[in-house]
Amino acid sequence: MAKNANDKSVQFLYGTTFGRILLHIILFLHVPALLGFVLRTPLSKLYISSFIKKNKIDMAGFENIKFKSFNDFFTRKKEIHYDSEKTHLISPADSLLSIYKITDDAKFHIKGFDYTLEDFFDAKRFGLDSEEIKKDFKDGICLVFRLCATDYHRYCYVDSGSQNGNHFIKGSLYSVQPLAAENFRLYTKNRRSWTIITSENFGKIAQIEVGAFSVGGIKNRIETGSFKKGEEKGYFDLHGSTIVLLMQKDSIKIRNEIETVASSGEEYRVKIGEYIAEQLQAVEK
Repeated sequence: MAKNANDKSVQFLYGTTFGRILLHIILFLHVPALLGFVLRTPLSKLYISSFIKKNKIDMAGFENIKFKSFNDFFTRKKEIHYDSEKTHLISPADSLLSIYKITDDAKFHIKGFDYTLEDFFDAKRFGLDSEEIKKDFKDGICLVFRLCATDYHRYCYVDSGSQNGNHFIKGSLYSVQPLAAENFRLYTKNRRSWTIITSENFGKIAQIEVGAFSVGGIKNRIETGSFKKGEEKGYFDLHGSTIVLLMQKDSIKIRNEIETVASSGEEYRVKIGEYIAEQLQAVEK
């Protein structure tokens, strides 16, 4: 279980009138992009050791690696272990998990805002059939995985299956911390990439990667094709980010301890590859 904490800078920028004015100036001047540029330069190596120490990051297995920049350190790759039981849905990332219900009219409520699936996918832009989207995911479950700056920023496939294209939406780079989500419609404003996964065990899954402050890119490994559960899907460049999974109705049963925490409004800490839900048909047998 994890408290919905915010950094002091986020409390100021998103929680005060002057801070919100300053935030829009920062975004207008493309400060996140400039910061991202600096953190990709060799000079940024000086920041790595203090960042590791301050955030008590476990560097087991990386002791002898010489990183070329802070971004090189941030996007480091490690071997992951995942639950291989085919009826188990796994977490795509190290993150804080929140769970929301998708209503029968294909809406879901996150941090004070109602979202529609049509807005979430920017349906008109991609020529999508809104009614088909509603049909696929109404009465389903929305899983929000919020990555902190200290988390491992590569993510994996939650089940074996196939996909047919990534859809990139160039948006803003607001923070994804709780207070920011309470003040802005982040999941329709921020930069994001989405794909529809046809999974072997859980039907259709919509996976959306959402960028955040100073995140320079969302890098997905393949455009179309098949993949195996636990394989790397992609990674984020720099700082905190979010992954959203939309699950179809009656596809999964959330693990009891996770559901208990989520129902109280708290976030639940999960690890990449961890079992978080079970195929509903398997539960009912």
